Amino acid sequence: MTTKSLFRQSLDEIPPETHIFIQKYTDILDRVQAILDRKGMKQRDLAQALGKSESEISKWLAGEHNFTLRSIAKLEAVLGEEILTVTK
Repeated sequence: MTTKSLFRQSLDEIPPETHIFIQKYTDILDRVQAILDRKGMKQRDLAQALGKSESEISKWLAGEHNFTLRSIAKLEAVLGEEILTVTK
């Protein structure tokens, strides 16, 4: 079996909810980064606004934090923009 086929097999074994989670998580990170870029903010600015350490925010933006609705709400409040939209 080739490396490519082993990789494909490994991907195929990942549960669908994991694929969905990764996509949504990536979308959230992309949205936050886009807002920061547009506002000219750095990670340290966001950390200060949230009352968090810069290293903690770095972990958030590196994908090492499991966002809760509360943390997303705090981000939205500090950034003044929606990050997560739920259709009704």
